Amino acid sequence: MSDSAPQLAEARAYAERAAAAIGLPLAAERIPAVAQQLAGLLAAAALVLDFPLPEDGEAAPVFEP
Repeated sequence: MSDSAPQLAEARAYAERAAAAIGLPLAAERIPAVAQQLAGLLAAAALVLDFPLPEDGEAAPVFEP
């Protein structure tokens, strides 16, 4: 079993529960695609959340590209 299989199963279960909780109709044939997208978003979020930030970092007062 690959590493992504449990994550995909968890994403599928979450998508099904979340859709039911908010009354969102989610067709059975769409659930695999929704779960795959959700798993990808969760993986991207993990990269951002795991990025180390310095303790003394300060927010920039003005964004200047």
